Amino acid sequence: MTTRRAFLRNSTLGLLFAPYGLRAYAEELGLEPGQLPAGQTVPFVMDSAPGAETVINGRKYVYFGGTGYFALHGNAEMIRTGIDAFGKYGMHSATTRSGFGNNPVLLDAEKRLAGYFETEEALYYVSGYLNGLMMAQGLADQFDLALVDETAHFSIKDGINSTRKPIVFYKHRDPSDLRSKLKSELKAGQRPLVITDGVFPTFGVIAPVPEIIEELEPYNGILCLDDAHAVGVLGANGRGTCEHFGLKLSDKLIMSGTLSKAFGGHGGFIPASAAFIQKIKQTVGAYSGASPTPTPIAAASAKGIELVQSHPEWREKLRHNVARIKKGMRKLGFDVGDSPMPIVTWTLKSADEMKKVQKELLDRGIAVAYLKYVGAPSGGVLRASIFSTHTDAHIDRLLEELKKLV
Repeated sequence: MTTRRAFLRNSTLGLLFAPYGLRAYAEELGLEPGQLPAGQTVPFVMDSAPGAETVINGRKYVYFGGTGYFALHGNAEMIRTGIDAFGKYGMHSATTRSGFGNNPVLLDAEKRLAGYFETEEALYYVSGYLNGLMMAQGLADQFDLALVDETAHFSIKDGINSTRKPIVFYKHRDPSDLRSKLKSELKAGQRPLVITDGVFPTFGVIAPVPEIIEELEPYNGILCLDDAHAVGVLGANGRGTCEHFGLKLSDKLIMSGTLSKAFGGHGGFIPASAAFIQKIKQTVGAYSGASPTPTPIAAASAKGIELVQSHPEWREKLRHNVARIKKGMRKLGFDVGDSPMPIVTWTLKSADEMKKVQKELLDRGIAVAYLKYVGAPSGGVLRASIFSTHTDAHIDRLLEELKKLV
């Protein structure tokens, strides 16, 4: 068991598969397998679409889990759009997009993405987990050394490992350590690639993108951002971390994102120049060798892009909710940082205490996450994800119950 725990905690593959083991689920929640709900092999089963109020294990909770920042995963317009596409085009093309596998739905999703992010083209594929792989393999002939934030999501690490290029890790969000690594690790004439999360998922902190770009400039380096959590949310128009900093995408600043969070759909994407998109299509096996996103999901996801683009007031409501809960958490004595992201994370003295608080909140009809995720301390964290559909009453209820428990 000790060896297995070490594998789960320390290896990329272990981090990927840890959540799927029964005992791993139990350990994360402080449960023995026998304490799981009767007849279940997992602790939580979602019985409705995720939203501000969500049914889990047959009971309705005020829900602060997941990443459905605009609660679009059960949106009626998106569902109808997906059903219509299902009836017209079927499940998917049953072949890759390098041949007969394109259809109007996939092409429309890519057109909408390019329009949203103001790029020449966009590439849409089956999972945001492939973001790091798509970017890194597409750029493989343009860099010699990869530098990766030490707490980057494990999908980024898997993606960059696939290039078989040398990899160096720099300290989390530390441009000075990146500068040191660039000086010590790069050989004459070599070109670097930095790849990092735009927003880190556990604490919602933002990568110091302008400073990273400044460190890369003397080396003609490239920066890749996996902006899965930021797209739709961060920036005046929801274009993510680059817009937040007033930066334009280019062949030296490339981003990826996902439709599975703020946009309420599914699948990864890269908005970029036509030349770079074409290069990925020609060189990356995950594009030419994999089936595309199921057509109903692609259609619903495209509708999600349209909805987020046409409802900027949702971002304003989200920002209101984030400000309200962070102000309340600070009054309770928690350091929740100053990131504008709808991720509110805090710790208590021990893992046992955090598990107890999570359980007490569940007993009171409030669901927050206890996580041991990338970048979390060894004891884990409690995390609340905020939605635009949370009311002031929802937020105040969480704060009031926390005040009683801590």
